[in-house]
Amino acid sequence: MKSRFENESLKWIPFLILFVIFLPFVLKSATFSYKYYLYVINLAGIYIILTIGLDILSGYTGLMSLGHAAFLALGAYFSAIMVDQLGIPFELSLFLTPLLVGCFGFVIGFPALRVQGIYLGLTTMGFGFIVKRLIIVFSSWTGGSAGLRVSDAKLFGWTINSDWENYFVIYFFVIISVIICRRLVKSKLGRAFMSIRDSEQAAIASGINLPKYKMISFFISGSFAGLAGVLFAHTSNFISTDHFDILLSVYFIVMLMIGGMGSIYGAVLGTLFIVLMENLFIPLFEDSLSKYMYLETGDFQAFMFGLIMLIFIIFQPLGFYGMWLKMKIYWKIFPFNPRKRFI
Repeated sequence: MKSRFENESLKWIPFLILFVIFLPFVLKSATFSYKYYLYVINLAGIYIILTIGLDILSGYTGLMSLGHAAFLALGAYFSAIMVDQLGIPFELSLFLTPLLVGCFGFVIGFPALRVQGIYLGLTTMGFGFIVKRLIIVFSSWTGGSAGLRVSDAKLFGWTINSDWENYFVIYFFVIISVIICRRLVKSKLGRAFMSIRDSEQAAIASGINLPKYKMISFFISGSFAGLAGVLFAHTSNFISTDHFDILLSVYFIVMLMIGGMGSIYGAVLGTLFIVLMENLFIPLFEDSLSKYMYLETGDFQAFMFGLIMLIFIIFQPLGFYGMWLKMKIYWKIFPFNPRKRFI
């Protein structure tokens, strides 16, 4: 039987879905520059799909990855080449590309059988450099460092050629991805992942096949990154190696840390926070504050992200979702809540 702290009310889910559906209409009526806000929200949705997949790998299985920008790049280039150069329908690319990128994740999962922690992170980082180099080598297909133009997506005869239309497609997949991941972490597979994260020795003693489940985790995480890459390519309509540098992989880890690792909802919150902070809030104060702090524009952004990470690591290591759980438990036992702080 579940305790009163473990139960979860899902009554708010329909209201959240309605909010997602009506958000673009509210933005359109509230501001003239709603197209830019839609673009930022679309970018956040694409990154949400990737970060919840990364959370399966790092948050639930405990395997570090600093190469998820490379998985995003593979998804983007695979889809662009299949749709524009091989003539494969976009609907088929939505299915094939995540599987292909998931297979790359499965292969990259082999080092996870031998190394852990920062060494695994460095291994996945090396994979990112390899992918970037391969994009340049196969320039006849990828356009090399000059980049590659990507056509608009065509879904069952409907051409998606605006941020407005992309919004509904992207957030349809966001909702589906969140549902799949929530079901996955509650399943036997998810429990196996968490047991590996908590103690590999205990997982082995419980009869869990470590190589099998680690590589499955890499496959699942790579598949979500591949899906995000498909949506990124056909939303931005242009991709190049500059879009997928190592700093982007670090951003994905920061999103998880701020949202709360080991929580699907935390991955969503952290991604929204970082993307909105980077594209909406920081630019409002960047010009004025950077002059007083004697920082260049790009340096100010790096300073703000470093400060945010430092604050969360010191004062809120469990992230936004951990903060929400503390508040939830506090009010559940009110007025008998203890005066001391939660640890």
